[in-house]
Amino acid sequence: MYRNRLILGTLVLLTAATVLALPRIVSKRVEAQERKARKGQFDQLKLSLSQYTENFPGKISVFIKDLKTGEALEINANQLFASASLVKIPLMAAVFAEEKRGNLLQDEKLLCRKRNYTRGSGQLKYCGIGKKFKISELMDYMITHSDNVATNMLTDKLGLETISGIFTRDFGLKITNMDRSIMDLRARRKGIENYTTAREMGELLDKIYTGELVSKRASGEMLAILRNQQIADRIPKYLPKELVIAHKTGLMRNSCHDAGIVFTQNGDFIVVVLTEKIRAKTAKKLIAGIAYKAYSVYQ
Repeated sequence: MYRNRLILGTLVLLTAATVLALPRIVSKRVEAQERKARKGQFDQLKLSLSQYTENFPGKISVFIKDLKTGEALEINANQLFASASLVKIPLMAAVFAEEKRGNLLQDEKLLCRKRNYTRGSGQLKYCGIGKKFKISELMDYMITHSDNVATNMLTDKLGLETISGIFTRDFGLKITNMDRSIMDLRARRKGIENYTTAREMGELLDKIYTGELVSKRASGEMLAILRNQQIADRIPKYLPKELVIAHKTGLMRNSCHDAGIVFTQNGDFIVVVLTEKIRAKTAKKLIAGIAYKAYSVYQ
């Protein structure tokens, strides 16, 4: 009698354990099926993009990643490119890293000095020397309007040596660097350049998305700033207006880039496109076309 009860009790426990484990088993099967389906879609997308980019001269690099399954598509994703204004993404993160260490406060005001003034994109070049701006304001200007004066003011505050250390030590960047200030053409003529790759930019965006860059709070604030981007002539160009897109552009002579996160009802994805030696107007259409082809997977 006792033995029968023991056997019955064991069977009940085993049945209960099986029932409890069933949702996890089903979930893993569903995840495996989703990964397999996304891989098939990305394989077709890569073939389509390879054929699409063949028609363009110059140098093109692409990194696309599904943020649910982790499936990634890469075309020349490790090739070296002059980063142009894409370097402003890790620079923004470096500011948050210094804030976390207690070396600055976002409410702290910085003075715009003559050495910070430069031409190129942005609005602060019209504000005049001697004005003060909060660090939080400067980060917003730097990202949403790609403001070069704001970028130089933040670079001055941190220092190139500190920035380089944060890039490598804190963010694990092996290629992306900042060895000169934005629009320092004299340094550029000496061969000093800021570089990046599509993969490293994509990995940075991935860490921001998952809340792993600097801290969960900092990542959330960075994502909010990137979502407020005002330059919409590349990744967002052919996409539905209602989509939320967090991104940063880059443009200089011979280089035209965009790197961002696209949020859709059917999943979110990263898209990074770097180009060199393609006319800016043509490169912008190319980037927009690649972003639209990636979005078609999520329709």
